Amino acid sequence: MEGLFYIFALGIIISGIMVISALNPIHSVFWLIVVFLGASALFILLGIDFIALIFLIVYVGAIAILFLFVIMMLNLTDLEGGGDMSNYIPIGSIIGVLLLFEVLIMGREATGYNYRDIDHECLRGGVNAWDASIEIIKSSNIEVLGRILYTDYYYLFIIASFILLVAMIGAIVLTHELGAELKRQDLFTQTSRSLWQ
Repeated sequence: MEGLFYIFALGIIISGIMVISALNPIHSVFWLIVVFLGASALFILLGIDFIALIFLIVYVGAIAILFLFVIMMLNLTDLEGGGDMSNYIPIGSIIGVLLLFEVLIMGREATGYNYRDIDHECLRGGVNAWDASIEIIKSSNIEVLGRILYTDYYYLFIIASFILLVAMIGAIVLTHELGAELKRQDLFTQTSRSLWQ
């Protein structure tokens, strides 16, 4: 189990480096998809199945595909002249060191946390808080989050789906050129072709 963690973590780090070092923006998006897949695999190793599935659906299925659509709509090409990015090394190094210090500080604070405080808070809250925590522990992550999403916050879920629908229609409208001849498929020609042509 620990070996798998290190394999996925190393894969995420290498893929993240490839995201920022790839000169072709489409290749960069593909490496970003590999990062998202590795992160969802880490969540599965931690036993957080719902967050892993959300990572796959939202990040890989929506955001990465949105990046690809934007790149195709803007018709971006490779960087001119080999794309010297050495001038970005100083600011990237500063941001990397700051993030490393932040992770180390958060790790130190997390190790000093006393987990017995949770039991005392439940006892102070009475029997209802204890029963609620026991019920949550018995249920899986997907069941608890699904119960909350589709009962208490169902209207926000529906509004988010309408916003995504409007965004999808807007992207389709923006990609159509005005006055240009529309490309249409001829299904009969495609299906009647022989394999030897």
